[in-house]
Amino acid sequence: MATFKEFCKMITVLTTFHKEGLEQYGQRFLDSFALRVDKRIQMLCYAENCTPTNPDAQQIKIINQTEVQPLMDFKTQWGNVPKANGVCPFPEKRPRDHHKKFKWDAVRFANKVYAVFDAVEKLQNNNWVVWMDADTFVHNAITYEQFQDLLPNDKWITYVGRGKGSQTWPECGFYGLNIQNKTCKDFTAEFKRMYDEAENGIFNLIEWHDSFVFGHVLQKYKLKDNNFYDYSENIYNKTAKSGGGGHPLINSILGNYFDHMKGARKNLGKSKRSDLINVRGEKYWNEI
Repeated sequence: MATFKEFCKMITVLTTFHKEGLEQYGQRFLDSFALRVDKRIQMLCYAENCTPTNPDAQQIKIINQTEVQPLMDFKTQWGNVPKANGVCPFPEKRPRDHHKKFKWDAVRFANKVYAVFDAVEKLQNNNWVVWMDADTFVHNAITYEQFQDLLPNDKWITYVGRGKGSQTWPECGFYGLNIQNKTCKDFTAEFKRMYDEAENGIFNLIEWHDSFVFGHVLQKYKLKDNNFYDYSENIYNKTAKSGGGGHPLINSILGNYFDHMKGARKNLGKSKRSDLINVRGEKYWNEI
C-alpha cells in the first residue's frame, strides 16, 4: 500500500461522515468527486463507523476514524460531559438560542477538526490541505488548474466568510490551508491547541462548534497576516452580525463546481433556487 507521501501530492481534499451521513449524502459526494475532480487532486476520507464504497482507490483513500488517536482521546475525555455534547452551560446568558445544541456540541464537530489536524501532520510535503464537508456535491468538472486557482499561493488560508466585515463565524464547508506557510502553521497549531487543551481553549469561548472556534482563531491570525482569501468577501451588501449569513459558498466562485447541502437542504439533496443571489450560468443551477 502506498505511503501517505506517495499517495498525496500537492493538493489533498479531506472529508468525514458517519453511517447516516454516508447513506444520505457521503457516498454521493465521493462518487461525484471521483467522476468530476481532476485525478491529480487526491482525497482522504475519514469514515466514522461506516464502510463507504470507494469509487476510485487511486484518487481516494478511506481512513478508519479510530486510527486517529487524538480524536479517540478527545471523545474518551468529553464523550459523557453535557457541555461538550450540546448542552449550553449558561442558558441564562443565552435565553434565545440555548436550545440550539449544535453551538455547544464539541464532540460532534471534533470528528471534523481532528481529521484536519491528522492530515496536516501526515501530509507535511503537501502544499495545500482542503477541507470539504461531505454534504457537498461536485456538479461540474474541475481541472487541476481550476482547483489550483481557488488556492492562490500567496495566501496562507482560504475560507468562506459571510460578507466583508462580517462579525460572525465563517461557513466551514470549504477552506484551504497553505500548510507550508508559517502563518498557516501557527494558525493550525493554535486551532489544535484549542481542542487538546479544551478547558483552557474551546470552553473559554461563548460557543464551541467548529466554525465558531475556527473563526475565533482565524480573526487572531488575520490581524497578524492579511494575506488571506475570503471567497465571499464581495457577495453581500449587508454583513451578518450573528449567525446565518445566507448561503455564501454557492454564491461564490466555488458555486461554479460545488453545491453544499447544509442544514435541511440535505433532505432535498440540493440547494434551493432561492438560495442564489444572482442567476448562475452553470447547467446544474438552471435545472434546480
